[in-house]
Amino acid sequence: MINSEILSKLQSASVEERIQIIEIILQSLKNDIGVSKKQSSSDLHSLKGKVTYYNDPYQPVASEDWEALT
Repeated sequence: MINSEILSKLQSASVEERIQIIEIILQSLKNDIGVSKKQSSSDLHSLKGKVTYYNDPYQPVASEDWEALT
């Protein structure tokens, strides 16, 4: 939350100073968004390099559930 002292200082600031503050806030948000994207992309690759093997890879899966095959 913004305390009342900061808010009163913002209200008395010039337009140029307010624009500078907005630009600083936007840059901070862009940085935060970039960090969160990097974290999520690393989450996507969390299984990368893990050992993977398949037991009977060409064996049908749940074929008894298909009515057309009966």
